[in-house]
Amino acid sequence: MINFSEVIVYSDQPTTCPKCGLRSEITVDLSHTNDVTQIHKCPNEKCEFVMQYDIDFK
Repeated sequence: MINFSEVIVYSDQPTTCPKCGLRSEITVDLSHTNDVTQIHKCPNEKCEFVMQYDIDFK
């Protein structure tokens, strides 16, 4: 189950899982919506996380 209490902010680096460090793949891409959100899953079947773009984050 995805932990929505922990949201990761987009960066220009390849996305890695915040729990295990493996590179992840996008399972749901909602980057065209107002919230600019992606749901990622890593090769470790137990890890899933949410990424959002933050225009104020620099």
